[in-house]
Amino acid sequence: MKRFVVLMFFLLLSACGDDSVEDPSISKNPPTTEEEQPEEVIEEPEEVVAEPEPEPNKIQLSNFFMQDGATATYLGEGNEYASYLARTQWHNDYTVSIYEDNGGTTLLRTYRISDESIDLIQEQGEFYDEFNPTDEELQALPKLSTFLKLPVEAGENIDDWEVISVNDTIDTPFQVFKQVIVLEKTDDTGAIQRRYIVEKYGEIKREFIMNEEDIEFVVTSTLESVE
Repeated sequence: MKRFVVLMFFLLLSACGDDSVEDPSISKNPPTTEEEQPEEVIEEPEEVVAEPEPEPNKIQLSNFFMQDGATATYLGEGNEYASYLARTQWHNDYTVSIYEDNGGTTLLRTYRISDESIDLIQEQGEFYDEFNPTDEELQALPKLSTFLKLPVEAGENIDDWEVISVNDTIDTPFQVFKQVIVLEKTDDTGAIQRRYIVEKYGEIKREFIMNEEDIEFVVTSTLESVE
């Protein structure tokens, strides 16, 4: 009888264990603690590097001369020697000579170009040879005067010359030029000289005005053609 009671007791325990139902709300893998959870990776936004603002277009002073070998004809008025031929000779990237033949004589002018100015380094009349110096000889020539310098702005002074305008329009027998730089100087006698300069061509016109006994005397040389 005891054996039968004990057997029934174990059978009841077994039945109770089989009837247990697993709670679906209870996860088999409980969540880990905060320390065990992986750290969230936060991507930082890429740094935007501002592009530098472009510099204003800077004038290239070497552009104020014609190409090597170019010959320009200037129409003169007011004087028999106002008409002339001007031939351009480049010695290197920063030195250039202009041979000016007015039918009576040939004048040689040589210019040295830097980032800031165009300087006259040689002026010689009655020059009938070809000028072919070495770079060292050109570098040794001293500055005589300044033909043009930066900044090119109205009101600026370049030696004895004043920039009168930087946006003039000049009609020549060759073509109409815009954005012409006008330089002017007045000498001790009151005579006025003007230079009209434009990129790619250099000096396109020169003007000499003098008043004598209330009579205006004007001599001009104006670009007529380029070969």
